Amino acid sequence: MTFLTPLAALVVLLVAVPLAAYGLLELRARRVSRVLQLTPPSLRSRPGIPLAILAVAALLAFAAAQPVVAGTQKRVGRSDVEAFLLFDSSRSMLAKQDFGSPTRLARAKDLALHLRQSIADVPVGIASLTDRALPDLFPTLDSQVFASTLEDSIGIERPPPTGTGRLATDFGELGSVAANNYFRPQVSKPLLVIFSDGESRPFDQGKLAGKMHARHVRVLFVHLWDPHEKIFLTSKAQDPGYRPDPASRREAAQVAAAGDGEVFHDGDGDALASAAKDLLGSGPATTFREQRTRVSLAPYVALSALLPLAFVLYRRNLA
Repeated sequence: MTFLTPLAALVVLLVAVPLAAYGLLELRARRVSRVLQLTPPSLRSRPGIPLAILAVAALLAFAAAQPVVAGTQKRVGRSDVEAFLLFDSSRSMLAKQDFGSPTRLARAKDLALHLRQSIADVPVGIASLTDRALPDLFPTLDSQVFASTLEDSIGIERPPPTGTGRLATDFGELGSVAANNYFRPQVSKPLLVIFSDGESRPFDQGKLAGKMHARHVRVLFVHLWDPHEKIFLTSKAQDPGYRPDPASRREAAQVAAAGDGEVFHDGDGDALASAAKDLLGSGPATTFREQRTRVSLAPYVALSALLPLAFVLYRRNLA
C-alpha cells in the first residue's frame, strides 16, 4: 500500500480543537456539579466521546493521505520491440460519409484494436497528434488498459491545437516521437503506426526522415480519407468550412517514406497487421511485471469515519 499525499495526514492535528472544547465542557460540568453538591460521573465512564473524536480524526487523516493498493501481474512478451499507435485528433477526423456513418477517428480506433490483437506479444502505446504530439499510454502488454485508454483518452482536439489555422495537424511534430524517448533505449525495432486523414500543414520531410532514421523508427501510415466525406453539424447541416484536401494522399506518402514504411487505407486491417508483424519480426520472450490494478481506499476510509461520528452525536443527544 502506498500514500499519494502523505502530508495531508497532518489534518489529524485539527482534532485538538474538538478535544479542547470537550475538555472545557467537562470541566465546566464538574464545577457546576460541585456547586450543586452533586456527584460528577466517574472519569472512567467518560472516555467514549474523546476516543470517538480521535477515531474520526484518525480515519479522516488516513483518507486524506490517499492510500492506494496496487496489484501487479506477470506478462510474457517481447522486450526488443515496441509499437506506438498515434492518432490524428484534429477536427477533420470528424468527417464521415453521411450523418449515421462512423467518423474517421472511430474507424481508426476499430483498426487499432484489430492491430493490437494481432500483435498481442508486443508492448503497444498510444499517442495523439494535432500540432504537437502527446503520449497517452506508454507501451504495455495489457490489452484492457490499452482499450480503456483508447476509449477514454483519444478524442477530437486532445490535445487542442495551439493555433487557429485551417489545418491543425502538423506532421513535422512526428519527429518528437523518435527524439523524445517515447520508446525505451533498449528497443531495437520501434514501430510507429499513424492513423490520420493526411491533412497537414506543410512540413520538412527530410528533417522528419532524419529524426526517424536516427532512432530507427519504422512508420506505417493508415490513411483514413475520402473526397466525399463531410463534417456534419446536425443530420441536415454540414460544416461549410471543411473541404477534403486531395493533397492528403501526397502528405501520407511522404510521412510513410520518412519512416521507410508504406500507406494503408480503410479496410486494410489484415494487410496492416501483416505489415506490422513483418517489420517487428520475431524475438525472445521476456517476463514483464506490470501494474494491473490500482484501488483507492480513501472513499471507504472516509465513510467509515461516520461510525464514530454517529456515536458522538448519539451521546450528545442523550446528554
